Amino acid sequence: MFVKRFIIIFIAFAFPFFVKGQFSESIKKGLNFETDFGYGFVMPHHKSIEYMLEDHIKTFDLKVTKASYGNKYWNQLYRYPYYGIGFYRSNLGNNDVYGYVNALYSYIKVPIIGASNRANLSWQFAFGASYITDYFDIEDNPQNLAIASYLNMFIDFSLQSTIPLSKQLSLTNGVRFTHVSNGKVKSPNKGLNVISGSVGLQYQLNDKPERIQPELPQIENKNEYTIIYAVGVKTKSRYEPGYYFASSLMLNYNRNYSLKGRWGLGTDIFFDGTNRQYSQNTDKADIINSDLYQVGLHAGHEWVIGRMALVINIGGYIYAPVEVLAPIYSRIGLRYRINDKFITNFTLKSHWAKASFLEWGIGYAF
Repeated sequence: MFVKRFIIIFIAFAFPFFVKGQFSESIKKGLNFETDFGYGFVMPHHKSIEYMLEDHIKTFDLKVTKASYGNKYWNQLYRYPYYGIGFYRSNLGNNDVYGYVNALYSYIKVPIIGASNRANLSWQFAFGASYITDYFDIEDNPQNLAIASYLNMFIDFSLQSTIPLSKQLSLTNGVRFTHVSNGKVKSPNKGLNVISGSVGLQYQLNDKPERIQPELPQIENKNEYTIIYAVGVKTKSRYEPGYYFASSLMLNYNRNYSLKGRWGLGTDIFFDGTNRQYSQNTDKADIINSDLYQVGLHAGHEWVIGRMALVINIGGYIYAPVEVLAPIYSRIGLRYRINDKFITNFTLKSHWAKASFLEWGIGYAF
């Protein structure tokens, strides 16, 4: 049962452009294998976490990497990046309380200085699903106030250099920030943050493909409007069992300033079932109880890679009849354009880095 759930969540989190056939259509072009070993520490962003830490972090990565060569127009926009899938494992500072994390992820690595076919400095973003071996349990593991679920999100950002040693072998090293949490699906959910350095080797299985430069498309519509509806579940606290429905209706105006990004403004209408605990209208059904709704205005940016976009929003409430964690909220995550009109959404809403709920949704652009 665990294996099935893990695979399903990984597929949902993985970059859709990786599973759209790019890999299968040219599997022999630019295929690499990479392994990295790292050493670091857990960032003790809460006193309850700091008190439990006993050891430094030792990490291991194994990656299957694909070199882009221009068959997609965004390849040349991002200096012909690498992309692929990987497996990550590390301890978490206390083997008895936090255990180990095992993660499957997809990622993209984009050169900043130099090019992907020679010595370079790159940034890398990875996103996937992780399995934590030890999590909060009121009876068996009450000291773990960081994570309450064995299935969690995995987010990783790193700076990495690559130095060729021969035609097929390269040395890699970098610094990275890794985050693991469940998005408030279960409480507690303070999350675990790891800072580490790594060193590794990359082996090129075959010759890199000859690069091509297709003509870049024109932006057909610089101004667009989108409507996105997303749903999720959340919990109140570790002391109160049960799941509550939450949703977001997002109305956005976007300005496509280039093929690599778009700015946006919008309105959010939130429904949060956990707000019932603060409501005076308990005799009303949840769907018509105005205390369970909030309205906000947001500004944001979408960093675009082909049909995929990394979304960052920050907003403020203009209507919140009951207590909220903060007057300001944020949103970060991924959106994917199925075609010119339909959008899939996976984002995390939070207040001052404290997760509210994961937003799974679908939208329409016009």
